[in-house]
Amino acid sequence: MTIHDRLQNTAKKILSDISLFSALVLRMPLRDYQTKPLTAVLDSILNRRGHEFLLVFPRQSGKNEAVAHLLVYLLNIYQRSGTTIVYGAIGDGLGRGVGRLEQRLDNPWNAHHWKRAAKPTRRTLGRASVIFLSSHPQAASRGETAHHLLVIDELQDQDPAHLEATFTPMRAANNATALYLGTVRFTHDALWRKKKELEQLQNIDGIQRVWLVTPEQVAAENPAYAAFIAAQVARYGRNHPIVASEYYLEPIDASGGLFDARRRFLMDGRHDRQHQPKPGATYIATIDVGGQDEQTAAAGKLDNPRRDYTICTISEVGTGRLPAYYATDIFIDHGTRHFAAEPGRLSLAEQLLAYLQRWNVAAVIVDSSGLGQGLADWLTTHHHNVHKFHFSAASKAQLGSSFVALVEQGRSWYFRSAAEYDDAWWFHAQAAACSYFVRPDGRFERDLKWSVPDSHTTPTPAGNVPTHDDRLISFALIAEAERLRLAGELHLGTAESRITYKDPLEL
Repeated sequence: MTIHDRLQNTAKKILSDISLFSALVLRMPLRDYQTKPLTAVLDSILNRRGHEFLLVFPRQSGKNEAVAHLLVYLLNIYQRSGTTIVYGAIGDGLGRGVGRLEQRLDNPWNAHHWKRAAKPTRRTLGRASVIFLSSHPQAASRGETAHHLLVIDELQDQDPAHLEATFTPMRAANNATALYLGTVRFTHDALWRKKKELEQLQNIDGIQRVWLVTPEQVAAENPAYAAFIAAQVARYGRNHPIVASEYYLEPIDASGGLFDARRRFLMDGRHDRQHQPKPGATYIATIDVGGQDEQTAAAGKLDNPRRDYTICTISEVGTGRLPAYYATDIFIDHGTRHFAAEPGRLSLAEQLLAYLQRWNVAAVIVDSSGLGQGLADWLTTHHHNVHKFHFSAASKAQLGSSFVALVEQGRSWYFRSAAEYDDAWWFHAQAAACSYFVRPDGRFERDLKWSVPDSHTTPTPAGNVPTHDDRLISFALIAEAERLRLAGELHLGTAESRITYKDPLEL
């Protein structure tokens, strides 16, 4: 046997096994959890089975890397006979797909042999090409043919009707296999719908089409990933939507509202309300500023009774390893003018200042949005260590995400309710009524929208009354105190998490 024959036999052996190809040609061995789904996809491609597959990995565990290996492998197999692989993605996903493929094509076999082409964007090796198309509904992406494989990236962000009308027909002429990639987000998005559809087919013929790789599977082969996951759980809490969806593959909306029964239980303190500070304790005040009446009005004669209250929550900072915050008391005002006193009644600013001084608070976090700006400026000049928080779509999203993290870590507690309709009862009523939304292509910490709907009312003996979210927002501002502490701008005592009892929903 000649050297040429031996080399040819070696090449055939390598091309018969994607694991060998990745290890010997790309010099980046695949892990077992990557190889198994790729082997199933390849079986469908090589045998013209035309199956559809859904591949979901925990974040940063090598899903797109594995797909890049698959694409380079297929380009090598079909570089003489020819093929067209279609890769659909939205926005930055296209660029990332192209970039990763180019990196893997720069290997000892293919470097200097592959080519770039445009209109549409394609990367070619011999007669085999990967065509990159935008899957955005407004993009002109019709007319291409997927000979062996159609890949759709970030399926959770896709429009199912557009995919069905534009991309699915590309598979028809050759019964091409389809591979869907994505991140778990919501139970109503395209990824979760496809998961349900393919699981039904699995139940019929027993062929695995849905490959959801757990973080435990990744950690078993990569100890560094195990340490990374442990750090994320410590930072956010196991059931924080970021951790639950991006790492543990659990939909964000699977548990109900933003503060479902389990999270409300985690905020339900075992401490009573206090009405004066304890010697040596450290306190933080967090203020959500409501509106004011344009002129002095008699009690019960407010210009706008549906207006949010101004709420100042006093939270004690415990002592221990990690900072924990215990809502201890609240100040409530509804409609008092911010700076104009009236006979027998101080202005809101003066009342708040007296309240802060009585509690000897170490720091104040105050809403400086809209009408809150003037009050925040006034407090800054009359009290020490005042930090303004301006509400915007971005800052409120981050605040909500950070507050949920504190809740999940067992580090935010509200004083317990002593009677129905008392202040603690109302706090939990607002938390229960808090709805939330994240747009389909959004990220929880960046695009979260959360509030109690203006139309929401709560039945009381006096009739239905507006629920509001002022108590909830006021306490949630403690997450801004935690951010400032981590940034070194706030130095406070610390406390251990007090979660020692069993989750009531797991009984």
